Amino acid sequence: MILFLKIGKAALAAAILGAFASDLRAEQPAKIPSVDVVLERNIKALGGKKAMTKIKNREAVGNIKMPAFGAELPVILRAAAPNLEAMELTLGDAGVVRDIFDGSKGWTETPDGNVIPKKERELINKKTEADFHADLNYKKNYPKIKQLGVQKIGDKDVYALKMTPKKGDPDTFFFDVKTGMVAGVDSTAEMQNMEVKTRVLFHDYRKVDGVQIPFTIELVEPKFAAFTITIEKIRHNVKQTSDWFKKSK
Repeated sequence: MILFLKIGKAALAAAILGAFASDLRAEQPAKIPSVDVVLERNIKALGGKKAMTKIKNREAVGNIKMPAFGAELPVILRAAAPNLEAMELTLGDAGVVRDIFDGSKGWTETPDGNVIPKKERELINKKTEADFHADLNYKKNYPKIKQLGVQKIGDKDVYALKMTPKKGDPDTFFFDVKTGMVAGVDSTAEMQNMEVKTRVLFHDYRKVDGVQIPFTIELVEPKFAAFTITIEKIRHNVKQTSDWFKKSK
């Protein structure tokens, strides 16, 4: 009887310790994937390299809401390979603001006819940021990429990768643990002659021509410049693009 009790207690203790150890193992974080795995998973989630390289340009039409100004305005975002970008913001009767990067030079056109050239620092960063196939070229554009582990963006778990280019400011990209797609990016920018930290979030991915595109883009930091862009329509491989990246006058 005494032997039975000893064996029973030992078995019970072993069972408790085994269960406790199992609980500890379950609570330990899953293995963090390598940089290559995160980047490859992102490409697959977006639709794959073949589908992505078929697209050479994009026009997105929607609205931008700017709480600080109490305004919601029509906006058109255009981009083309290899690294051209343009934005047109309609200010009602006041006219149109155009912000252009033609791959090497950049400027902003205001409704009163002024053309404001982009500063050197912004141009250096733009050459990386405006890459039309950026999701395929992270390792090319950012020679140094560091895995920062799992972080939180809102209610999402994300893998944070700090990416440093040869020239320009580093960016930290957040890849959704669940979907594999980019949930946001932290960067540095110059606004109103101040250096500020920026955070842009991407939501509501939808498939267009075989590729996933975020239909909601939010600038949440800095708060004084916060905005939300909601896309209503997207066109790919538009033929008439000759005026997209040229000065209007």
